[in-house]
Amino acid sequence: MAGNVEVAINDPSIAGILRRGAERSPNGPCLTYEGQTRSWRQVYERASRVGQGLQRAGLQFQDRISYIAKNRPEFYEISFGASMAGVVIGAVNWRLAPCEMASLINHADVRILFVEEEFLPAVREIRSELRTVESVVVIGDDSKEPNPVTPHLRTSTSRLEEGFESWLRRHPAEDPQVPVSESDIALQIYTSGTTGLPKCAMFTNRAVRATFAMAEVTQVDEDSVVLVPMPVFHAAGSSTGFMALSVGAHCVIVREPDPASLLAAIERCRVTMTIVVPAVLKTLLETPGIEARDLSSLHTIAYAASPISPALLRASLERFDCRFIQIYGTTETSGVTALPPEDHTDPAHPERLLSAGKALRGNSIRVVDPATGTVVPDGTVGEVWIKAPTNTVGYWNAPDETAATVTEDGYVRSGDGGYLRDGYLYLRDRIKDMIVTGAENVYPVEVENVLLAHHAIVDAAVIGVPSEKWGETVCAILVKDPAHPELTENEVIAYVKANLAGYKCPTLVEFVGELPRNPSGKILKRELRQPFWEGRERNIG
Repeated sequence: MAGNVEVAINDPSIAGILRRGAERSPNGPCLTYEGQTRSWRQVYERASRVGQGLQRAGLQFQDRISYIAKNRPEFYEISFGASMAGVVIGAVNWRLAPCEMASLINHADVRILFVEEEFLPAVREIRSELRTVESVVVIGDDSKEPNPVTPHLRTSTSRLEEGFESWLRRHPAEDPQVPVSESDIALQIYTSGTTGLPKCAMFTNRAVRATFAMAEVTQVDEDSVVLVPMPVFHAAGSSTGFMALSVGAHCVIVREPDPASLLAAIERCRVTMTIVVPAVLKTLLETPGIEARDLSSLHTIAYAASPISPALLRASLERFDCRFIQIYGTTETSGVTALPPEDHTDPAHPERLLSAGKALRGNSIRVVDPATGTVVPDGTVGEVWIKAPTNTVGYWNAPDETAATVTEDGYVRSGDGGYLRDGYLYLRDRIKDMIVTGAENVYPVEVENVLLAHHAIVDAAVIGVPSEKWGETVCAILVKDPAHPELTENEVIAYVKANLAGYKCPTLVEFVGELPRNPSGKILKRELRQPFWEGRERNIG
């Protein structure tokens, strides 16, 4: 094998899982993408070339690189190579506008950009604004192997662009083996920015490796085939792959989570486990012909990142004959609670389907008064605070925001509202999304669950809008089922009044073609509220 795989028992780096895999099963399947599979040996050699390339480019210990691409095996190869060289990697949301990309890249002091060819025009548009970027490595430019080609160099701007495969071939497949510690930063992830500008959460080697414990929860082992459909620039996407590889599982990557790609990958690769957002579950259930697909290999489906309606969960349990696990966490914490399969089908405790499960072993959850930090009694809604080995150590170049989020005793203020009962966490909504109408608190998710149970409503968002009488009032923004265009505002209001207390009912209903969501499936309520609150100061909630 090219390189020298010296497997340290206590190797604290992310690269350690690749080193062990290459030693244990060099010819076994490691990463599969678009019908092509790379063995553990091949991934190890390619990652080693990445590590050498970073060093030869002059990057120093804890310097930053970024990845702007859809899901591809190169993300993991680059991540492992960065770890070998002691370099920190962060992925940028490819859906951002070029000016937004520039802001994040500059904020992170990125020295090398790894960019998929599709997004190269966006990067070229902002090249003059990128203060620290020295070179751009283009994924997909000349990456169709096996034919070796002359390194493809372009100098359309003052900085170098080179195809990823050409760049790899210029460097030896020798693991740099730069010593790292558990407390060194390995990965940084930008928050989704649903309530403001994204922040860059930093994760140590210890924190990333702590996410591997999810393999026990999801029953993933060396015989598993794990599908990664969620964007790798989000915590759930990247950590799913790292978790799978940490136990020697075969990792299948899909570029985007469209139903056709997911179903084809599950059938072709005999996928045993995956994690998706509820919005993806919904599209899968609506895919024509899904009942004829062979999904029998599926052992576990985990869902995360946004609330799931009771109706969607029931339909999913009926359609997929496998274990379901709900995972709750934030960008800053990764997964911290889980609702196991047995709680999805326990007739004695149907209310637990409305919970996010219990804290995983080693994690601690507090529910506090957000104004004072005082722990509130069980059953009382407050802000969820989380202490876990997977927690961020803080935000890059943002000490004030770090101090506002991470407490002195190591808890992360999640910003989520919820309560504890019998050890189970029940989420109500984002604290900032809570609606205060008169003297009553309304949690939008409760109203949304009622709305989504209506046969003519396929998507729903509830927000607070200005009211001269009550300060705020409840507004429902809905997507109708095309088969029921006759649904009216009055019908919606009457339906909710029949199911909820009067103060929780919408006084305003708007119908739209689609709700805005970020890539992890969360509804962008900030965008929905903006037209109503423009020019006003929102002091409520």
